[in-house]
Amino acid sequence: MSQLLPLRSKARRRDRHGRGLRGPIIDGHLPAARTRADKFDDLIGYDLATFRAHLGSKMKHLDFGVLDVPETDPAPWEHGVPLARYLPFERPAKITGRIVFYRLPILQAAKRAPDPHLFIHDIVTEQLSSALGRDPEEIDYLRRS
Repeated sequence: MSQLLPLRSKARRRDRHGRGLRGPIIDGHLPAARTRADKFDDLIGYDLATFRAHLGSKMKHLDFGVLDVPETDPAPWEHGVPLARYLPFERPAKITGRIVFYRLPILQAAKRAPDPHLFIHDIVTEQLSSALGRDPEEIDYLRRS
């Protein structure tokens, strides 16, 4: 007769040398458990939410995304690695375009900026102004006088 082994999901989760339980040290709902990618997403999301409060329904036809790095090489008119891209949709739909922000290139470039949060805000402002067909100064809620 074969001996039944306990299922892995029912077994106690210990490390290889029996020194303690395996698993996360910090609960997922605590702030310290947030990854750098999560924090970046929050920063972009907060800026976009503030723009939505100022611009209202003008942003309702846009979609937003964050990727770690661009999936393709830069276009001939892009100098270096792009930080973000506006991708318009050609077919008529509820969503007219998507703005994609590239986390790692933005964070690398923000290290060289005097104010990293303002640098990221400027990138969001540029992309939104391009998508809406307006001047960045016209929609920027921080620099509006």
